[in-house]
Amino acid sequence: MNKNAHMTLRIQSVIFTLLFMAIVGLLAWMGETYHKSFDFTKNKQNSLSETTQVLLKKLDKPLKLTAYVPDDATVHSALKSLVAKYQQYKKDTELEIVNPDLNPERAKADGIQYSGQLLLSVGDKSEAISTVDEQVIVNVLQRLSREKPRLVIFLEGHGERSPIDDKSNGYSQLIDVLEKKGFQFQPHNLLRSQSIPESASFLVIASPKKDYLEGEVNVIQDYIKKGGNLLWLHEPGSLKGFDDLEQDLGLELHEGTLLDANQALQRMLGIKHPAVIAVVDYGQSVLTTSLTTHTLFPFSTAIIKDEGVDNTTWKYQPLLTTLPASWLESGEIQGNVKFDDEADVPGPLDLAMQLTRYIDNDTEQRVLVIGDSDFMSNSYIGQGSNLELASNIFNWLGEDDDLLAINSVTVADTKLDLAAWSLYSMALFFLLVLPIGLLLAGTIRWMKRRKK
Repeated sequence: MNKNAHMTLRIQSVIFTLLFMAIVGLLAWMGETYHKSFDFTKNKQNSLSETTQVLLKKLDKPLKLTAYVPDDATVHSALKSLVAKYQQYKKDTELEIVNPDLNPERAKADGIQYSGQLLLSVGDKSEAISTVDEQVIVNVLQRLSREKPRLVIFLEGHGERSPIDDKSNGYSQLIDVLEKKGFQFQPHNLLRSQSIPESASFLVIASPKKDYLEGEVNVIQDYIKKGGNLLWLHEPGSLKGFDDLEQDLGLELHEGTLLDANQALQRMLGIKHPAVIAVVDYGQSVLTTSLTTHTLFPFSTAIIKDEGVDNTTWKYQPLLTTLPASWLESGEIQGNVKFDDEADVPGPLDLAMQLTRYIDNDTEQRVLVIGDSDFMSNSYIGQGSNLELASNIFNWLGEDDDLLAINSVTVADTKLDLAAWSLYSMALFFLLVLPIGLLLAGTIRWMKRRKK
């Protein structure tokens, strides 16, 4: 080693040290500037659901969370981690932490009742919440994103489905979900008011059992002529006085009942009656593009466009269509019902029709006629995609198209579903095999020790 070799080694050592420090500094800068995480849990417990991501991307106003919590470093850190999830999909999300004990006047002005509450703000609208549960936040964001409350009028007085009935044929479960999303519901009797509130977003006729009077039908027709939106749920049978409304809409509502002879599909879905129609294929309507599984419609009927009525103002789009093995049964459903070539109508058939037209060339009027009212009832709202379809229907009629793809937040691994044979096997093992095995092992061991 000569003097020049020593000098070369020193220079190389200095260069290596500088490059190493530069790489470490660059990695530190990249780690502070760019954040990338991966969530490998089945139900994405450490990240936001796709529903929330879609909603955040649709919000066009800044999102702010004001947390009224005491000075606790652990709580503050948890809140920052929570808000970071929302900032990943909405950059203008802001977190402010306020000690309610030090700022009681501000807490009172914001409607904060106790420490631990959060104020969720979208633009100039805000609402206090008591939990950071993702579903609660999604519901609040939907309410705050609406420009005005959505008032839905349910007609009553003729045996219609009730929005507040908690029995199997009522709509209380659906209404509970929709109220959290910003809808308001009001039962309405036309005989008492002789009019429909001007503030109504849309009107619901939910399968009446008694005929409407001519004067009541005139009020509804006038509402439609003025551009009002309508959801008409019709069951197999007579029109209950709505013959003129049927003609105004250019539709033909059948009295028969839809049946399906696809026994393989019925076994797969657990359907025990041929009058429970399963829809598994959907068209290109905005109401059904987000549906990922089947929907069930018990004791429904067909809805078709009446070609004999010259009505060019409406645009018609079939919404739900039965499978080819279905047909419209004209007779009574008793015993082993089979298709009759002379009396019955073969499938596939439409059981829902979507109507749109423009009023004054700028306002779109929306009407939806469905040949079933059971699919939204408490008995069926949890089946397949019935809840998602019902939510989309209400959002569409309420003219909230941006919220059509936003459904309820669900988790995938909070419920254990086992086949019947698995349950029986586990019960047999733990209740018989294991106790008897332990008893035999103890008896054998006792006998061996006794012989010694």
